[in-house]
Amino acid sequence: MGIPTRQVQLARQPEGQIRASDFRVVESALPEPGPEDILVRNEWMSVDPYMRLGLGDRKGFLAPLQPGEVMQGAAIGIVEHSLDPAIPEGSRVLGNMGWRTRFIARPDQLTPVSSDVPPHWHLGILGLTGVTAYLGVEDVLAPQPGETLFISGASGAVGSIAVQLAKLRGARVLGTCSSPEKASWLLQEAGIDAVSDYRQETTEAFLAREATEGVNCYFDNVGGPILECLLGKMKPYGRIALCGAISQYEAGDYRRGPADFFSVIEKSLSLRGFNAFLLTPQENADIVEWLKARAVDGRIRPFETIVDGLDRAAEAFARLFNGGYLGKVIVQIHE
Repeated sequence: MGIPTRQVQLARQPEGQIRASDFRVVESALPEPGPEDILVRNEWMSVDPYMRLGLGDRKGFLAPLQPGEVMQGAAIGIVEHSLDPAIPEGSRVLGNMGWRTRFIARPDQLTPVSSDVPPHWHLGILGLTGVTAYLGVEDVLAPQPGETLFISGASGAVGSIAVQLAKLRGARVLGTCSSPEKASWLLQEAGIDAVSDYRQETTEAFLAREATEGVNCYFDNVGGPILECLLGKMKPYGRIALCGAISQYEAGDYRRGPADFFSVIEKSLSLRGFNAFLLTPQENADIVEWLKARAVDGRIRPFETIVDGLDRAAEAFARLFNGGYLGKVIVQIHE
């Protein structure tokens, strides 16, 4: 009979706007694990915008996913079978084996995680999300007290943590979001100084009111027209951290650059892209410990939406691209 598992496969390559119907949930069976295999039952699964880059014929750092293949991404699970003393049965691990309820892996494909914090934190505030926010704020921008820092997509998974990290450094933080609920959280919980609902107000109008002298630092999560706008709003010697371009991910040419790029020369701007996937394991672990200390004592707080059930993962993923959720989206798996 085998060991039952369910997985989310790509049903067809999406064209333009992604839909839940582009995926399907398939039931199958795993073989009995061998003596060096580890059987994991997933409990929590991450849903992230970057996953869109692996869908379709796109020449990027993600290999294109083909119809019938399992969606890839990070998940936290419980070890159900193991003969490895370093990863014993009952321990909790981080894996990157995709959207599925159970899987078999080698020990080097798993990372044990601590049990002294909520498990799903390892996918959000202590996972790729938090590490990315750290790199953008602490490593690339390094805002100084009193500087003005603007964050597009400030209520998103990465943006909501970046806001808090920038405030800890003493910056004046501005940002955009897509709903009154998100704006309320940013003001009341994250401590943002001013926020604009981009569906109700243009970024140009917001910055004309809140940053009359310009912006020192820009944390770019969305690319597109907002990046083009900010190039014109930066102060001389300003810094821009290029994190993502979600506004372009469903376009045919998501890799295109901004207009008015000559502003970079005129203002002596510094633009730096960064990618948390390029960190060494030790670099990642050091950042996670740094974040953990601040999350445990409440200096930074998670902003999350928990989606119930693997069957809703595709819907949750599709809604990432129209502002439909609050903060980091995590799927809880019940099996």
